[in-house]
This record gives sequence, structure tokens and C-alpha cells, in this order.
Amino acid sequence: MKLTINHRNLPLGSSLDSLVENRLVALSERLEIDDATVVIERRAEASPPYRVHLHISVPGPDLHTEQVDNTPVQALARALKDIELKIRARARIRQARLKARRSAASRIGVARAR
Repeated sequence: MKLTINHRNLPLGSSLDSLVENRLVALSERLEIDDATVVIERRAEASPPYRVHLHISVPGPDLHTEQVDNTPVQALARALKDIELKIRARARIRQARLKARRSAASRIGVARAR
């Protein structure tokens, strides 16, 4: 997994970088991640001031989200939670598709047996 972390208008924080890395490594155990880009930005004129943009390249459609919050850690947590929800939704869709295929295959098998 290639990981790119960009800071905009923020001092470089190794603790924040290690948090990002740890959470994405944990996520990569469940999902094949080719590339991850994280942008952590402080926007002085905006409220809430911190923005996290997360783009994860995976086989199939990529995952991406953008979240804002009052601290960079909270914004990152929201972004990762959104990615988790998207992964779960994809898994549910995949399971429903497999279930439909199995039931269709069993109906075809019953029809052929008659």
C-alpha cells in the first residue's frame, strides 16, 4: 500500500501521521488497498476549521470522502467512519447479489429436474 499524507496550513505532526497510518493499515487487513491519499487541512476562514479528504484506491470503484470538524483527529475519525460505512454497504450489496444468483440457480436446477 502506498500512503501519501499532505498537510495544508498545519505543522507537520508525526502523531497525526502515525494515527492515519495505523488506522489505514488496520483497514488494509480487510480490504486490498493499492494507494491511499490523505489531505489534512486547516482552513482559518472556515467553520469548522479542519478538513480531511481521504481517497483510497481499491480494486473496483475507489473510495473517497471529505469530512470537516473542530479538530483534525475528529475530522479524520469521521472520514474513516464514512469509509467503513461505504465498505459495509458494498459488502451488503455483494452478499445480496450472490444470494440472488444462488436462488436463481436453484430455481433453474429445479426446473431442469422436472
